[in-house]
Amino acid sequence: MLQATWELVSPEATAALAHGLASVLRAGDVVALEGELGAGKTTLVRGVVEGLSAAQAQGGADESGLVASPTFVFVHVYPMRRADIARVIHVDAYRLSSDEDLEVLGWDQLFDARSHGAAADAVALVEWPQRIAGRLPGPEAMASLRIEHLREGVRRITGRFPQHWSDREGMGALLERSPAVCPRTRVWVSPTASSYPFASERARGSDLYSWLTQGYVLPRKLEAGEGDESVS
Repeated sequence: MLQATWELVSPEATAALAHGLASVLRAGDVVALEGELGAGKTTLVRGVVEGLSAAQAQGGADESGLVASPTFVFVHVYPMRRADIARVIHVDAYRLSSDEDLEVLGWDQLFDARSHGAAADAVALVEWPQRIAGRLPGPEAMASLRIEHLREGVRRITGRFPQHWSDREGMGALLERSPAVCPRTRVWVSPTASSYPFASERARGSDLYSWLTQGYVLPRKLEAGEGDESVS
């Protein structure tokens, strides 16, 4: 299994990490979300939906504003327009009492009966996965994120991912980096952003221009001839 741990100091940092996760997801993936009530699982789901919406063609609808905890309805399905992902399935199994409850929810339309993975056009994010473990892929076949509340506003997320995800574009960056604050715009940047740690190439260029035009500040005055290079 692949593993990484991130300490996140704000909801915005959590959203940036979720955007990074969204960039490596593929249709059929299942991500188990573990943590106590109020740990921030729904915030993470919202970030994944935002990330997938941002990857859609210009003009695609942003479904992130519709994300809410599904505790009382058990399942929400968010339509996507990414070429390989048509739906995000958000499951909260906290109040489910048996597998029979899943049949009433139309489980066979949401998950593959043989692999237990998400449907071929979907990714699934499952809260309280231990309650329906028999209907989900084994630990080695799905990702899991454990969210811990450390102190006010601070979360620690430990992620475990199937080994075969290692060849996915952006996976190395997701495992090796943490979300960062852009030096120019002060917004949080996803670990998998191509412009990391800048919010965009424009922000990177602006930072470089500022550095070049400010000149060097020397600690003392150079003496005559000092600093010259001789060519032999």
